[in-house]
Amino acid sequence: MRPHHIEAPVGSTGPIPETRPGPGERIARFLLAYSALGALVRRVARLRTSVHSKLLGAFLLIALLLIALGAASLQSIASVARQSRLLDQSRERVDASRQIEHALGLQMTFTRNALLVRDDATIESIFRENNRFHDTFNRLEAAAPADQRETIRQLRGTQDKVMATVARIAQLIRDDKADDAMALHLNEGYPLYREIATLVTRAVRNEEAGMGRLREGMEATYRQALLLTGGFAAASIVLALGIGFVISWSFILPVRQAEGFLGQVAKGDFNATIDVPNRDEFGALARRMNEMSRELHQLYDDQRRAAHQLRTLNAELERASRAKSDFLASMSHELRTPMNAILGFTEMIRDGMYGEIPPEIQEPVADIHTCGKQLLGLINNVLDLAKIEAGHMELALGEYVVDDIVNTVKLSLRSLAATKGLDFGTTVAAGLPLCVGDGKRITQCLMNLAGNALKFTQEGRVEIRVEGQGESLLFAVADTGIGIPADQIEHIFEEFRQADVTVSRDFGGTGLGLSITRKLVELHGGRIWVESEAGRGSTFFFSIPARVEKAAAA
Repeated sequence: MRPHHIEAPVGSTGPIPETRPGPGERIARFLLAYSALGALVRRVARLRTSVHSKLLGAFLLIALLLIALGAASLQSIASVARQSRLLDQSRERVDASRQIEHALGLQMTFTRNALLVRDDATIESIFRENNRFHDTFNRLEAAAPADQRETIRQLRGTQDKVMATVARIAQLIRDDKADDAMALHLNEGYPLYREIATLVTRAVRNEEAGMGRLREGMEATYRQALLLTGGFAAASIVLALGIGFVISWSFILPVRQAEGFLGQVAKGDFNATIDVPNRDEFGALARRMNEMSRELHQLYDDQRRAAHQLRTLNAELERASRAKSDFLASMSHELRTPMNAILGFTEMIRDGMYGEIPPEIQEPVADIHTCGKQLLGLINNVLDLAKIEAGHMELALGEYVVDDIVNTVKLSLRSLAATKGLDFGTTVAAGLPLCVGDGKRITQCLMNLAGNALKFTQEGRVEIRVEGQGESLLFAVADTGIGIPADQIEHIFEEFRQADVTVSRDFGGTGLGLSITRKLVELHGGRIWVESEAGRGSTFFFSIPARVEKAAAA
């Protein structure tokens, strides 16, 4: 038979049950068949490493992607924070420049007032405002970038000239030279104030322009951060999905192929093999499954040959058994006719039909008669066994009374019990109904059990008990004989078996009685069992329906 190869090309699912694939399954098949992912899946499957290492590598790669995404996000956040800090510093410098403008305006106001009022308090206000002017200059100079520090130094120098002029104006006012002070203010102070105002305005405009550039840079940085973070996140998600897809399908494909392989094996196709390109645990599993398939195929072939040989042997055994049964039935029939004749002649001799028997041969004639009866019983047993095995035994169903069967057995065996000095009793439950069955065969069963009980009991009692159990009858034969060893109980009902090899020698018998009894009980649709203990006697039970139907008898 040609081996079946279970191969699933990338993009197929192998020999799995026919089900309509869902959208996800169709997308996966398309990607495996028509994209670079299919080749990548095959390449990952062929990596000579363990499943654990592949999963760990994929996890580490995704972790690196997350770390890189976090680093990019932190870098973007740091850039935005730096731009924001620079913008705040620029705003502070603009505020300082505005304060300088305000202080300059106050100085000019205080100078005009001083010229008009001509008191020392107003002049002192000019110097106090100059101190605040210098403090603001110090803060502005500390926060100013390098390209604006020259303008600030010019402002400081011009302010120093202004303060020198203010000092001269104050002195002229104290000397009561108001006209000279006004001329000095108009010729030197006011132009210096205008120069300072121009420098401050230039510095403010430069800072505002810088703030505008910073705002634009921060917005650009923010947009760049959003694009970088979003793009990096999208790329990470796509790459993570791709890695997950490749790793998962490098495992799913061999699992599906294994599923198809096991389905073929479950159907009895032991020629199936599985072809998995993986060089990991799945590949090793596929090799072991192929070895298992070959071993199962070899075992199947061996079993098939053995089954064929067994069928041939069974046919031969059946023919031999049938020939044996036919032979035993024929021989038993042929032997029974002369044995009946022998018993008849011995009966006539014992009855004196051929004259008076001499005393010296009376005992031998009686022995001949007894042995003949035993031999006839053995022949009958063999004939019954042959009929049962050949399937020719049929029950003659009819009505019977349990008391009549028990009394028949008791009368037949009473003399044997008396000869051995045994107490032989019977107990039949009252109110048993009229039963249906083969009364002759039931009597034979009870006779076999009671005869065995008397034969294997040296002293004590043998008792027959019968009781009703619903729609069944329970027969029990109890004795106080030698009992049966526990390891022999399950074999006691087999043909030609006795409890011990010494039993046959000491008590005689062929071991057919119990076997025939079991078969007759089973023909009635019942069962037989024994409870016994070596040295403490035995109790044989058999239960049969009170009314045997034809179907059960068949």
